[in-house]
Amino acid sequence: MEKIFLVCSFIFILVISRIIPHAPNFTPIIAAAIFGPVFFKDRVLGLAIPIIGMFISDFIIGFHVYQIVIYLTLISISLLIPRNIKLAPITLYAFLSSLWFFLTTNFAVWLVWEYYPKTFDGLISCFILAIPFFKNTLISTVIFTILFYYLNKIYQNSTFKVYLNKENLLR
Repeated sequence: MEKIFLVCSFIFILVISRIIPHAPNFTPIIAAAIFGPVFFKDRVLGLAIPIIGMFISDFIIGFHVYQIVIYLTLISISLLIPRNIKLAPITLYAFLSSLWFFLTTNFAVWLVWEYYPKTFDGLISCFILAIPFFKNTLISTVIFTILFYYLNKIYQNSTFKVYLNKENLLR
């Protein structure tokens, strides 16, 4: 019951973070892909959480042609999360995950949409024009990863877990 409550709460927060007004690309989605497997100690469940959150919010705000690239990028981030979850390595992984997300999704934009010529110069233009979005992605991913890191520490070292047990939730 505790795990179901936490999973549903996490998904709900991810959905809300994408549908309320926010700066472009400033969401906890990539941080959730990083920290889901860490927090839930189950890679499959951990990687499913951001995907489910994305799918529900995409159902509300709309899908687009290269959505599968975004989902696969998030899955790859969850699958490649290192076992070392100390603050410095996890923050470095947040930076690298943001960069990976930037490269894969903007390559897909260049490849699928007709905004840019299908030349090397067109690809470079696509990446350059996406830099402002990368800034938001990077900042939000690092901030939310650090936040999730400390929330996980608090959760693991606290009596909060006791209050989420089945008996207390059913009161």
